[in-house]
Amino acid sequence: MTTYLFIINPTARNGGIGKMWPKVEEEILKRGLDHKSVYTQHQGHAIELTKEMEKDFDCVVAVGGDGTINEVANGLYGTETKFGLIPLGNGNDFAVRLDFDDDYKRSLDILEAGKTIDITVGIAKTDDKQRYFVNIADTGVGATVSVASFTEAKWLRGFIKYYYLALKKLLQYKLVKSTITIDDVVHKDVGLVIIAAGSGSRFGGGFNILPDNYHFMDDFAVLYGRDIGKMKQIKLLNLLKPGKHLGFDGVHYLRAKKVSLEMAKPLPIELEGEILSFGATNVSFEVAPQKLQTIASDKIIEMAKQWRSK
Repeated sequence: MTTYLFIINPTARNGGIGKMWPKVEEEILKRGLDHKSVYTQHQGHAIELTKEMEKDFDCVVAVGGDGTINEVANGLYGTETKFGLIPLGNGNDFAVRLDFDDDYKRSLDILEAGKTIDITVGIAKTDDKQRYFVNIADTGVGATVSVASFTEAKWLRGFIKYYYLALKKLLQYKLVKSTITIDDVVHKDVGLVIIAAGSGSRFGGGFNILPDNYHFMDDFAVLYGRDIGKMKQIKLLNLLKPGKHLGFDGVHYLRAKKVSLEMAKPLPIELEGEILSFGATNVSFEVAPQKLQTIASDKIIEMAKQWRSK
């Protein structure tokens, strides 16, 4: 019988997951799953719990939002333990692309089926920090919005919150002169608005920034916006959710294994809602050498098979 370790972030969804979990665990018990449940107590605790306990379980399940998923993935990277999800956070950007939703019974159905894909993992590095990511890493105005989300607009949730903060921060944001190296190609004197790279497609609670990208692909989709005026930035923002921004003036979209940036002034670095740095002038995002065995739906399993067969 498969054994599951559920790592629950009770403060996610504005504290809602802590209240919901007893009902979810009641369903787990009804299904007779061999499991253990543990709560995180502070930031970074899910990484510690995963590293300490994963060897005793077949599957470690992140119960929370994108930040919880990022922590469990960091704890699991380099192991053979399966990665599972019960996405109950505000945004759930990573999980949605793997065909999960906030119906916990359906998530449990997918977990019990136990079918997996190998997802591409990224490594984000600054001068003094490193962290894995499984969705999207970014800097520029998007990361500025993520920093603001911890302290501002607490009365809002999900996409509405990020859209409101994005409008607010766009009005304040000034282009940052940068040098961007994408694989071996150098782009100098870039007036940076945003750059995002990764194996996922969505961030910020539903902005479809890398629209044709899937976690089972072997490299990153990379998007950067350069030298875009303020009014065009606002127009671009409204194209991001439906993923209609490709081809927009100043937006560049390509695929790569590594992206490096040198910026004229410090900018925050964000991945899956987690802040790697509140201010860095040098950062790289690159494909990690190993993949992560991750439970996904039949739909995603079939898409991965078709992509591999091309």
